[in-house]
Amino acid sequence: MSWSILLSALIHHGEAVDPALLEWIKDTLDHLIGLGPWTVIIGIGLLVLLMPLSLVLFYLVQLRRGGNGAGQITS
Repeated sequence: MSWSILLSALIHHGEAVDPALLEWIKDTLDHLIGLGPWTVIIGIGLLVLLMPLSLVLFYLVQLRRGGNGAGQITS
């Protein structure tokens, strides 16, 4: 990875976002999705919790099958 990619974060400006644009984006998403703010918060929270849980479940299923994942080929 090039250092220029890593250092590009340092030259990023810290100006505030345009409030009119942010309000337009929020209104557009509210219109398209049609859900309340608590519904979106609960949905995102569930996604954040389900991602690691699904990885743990996948690991446990693979462990129960007895596979170590090191190039096993079954026919």
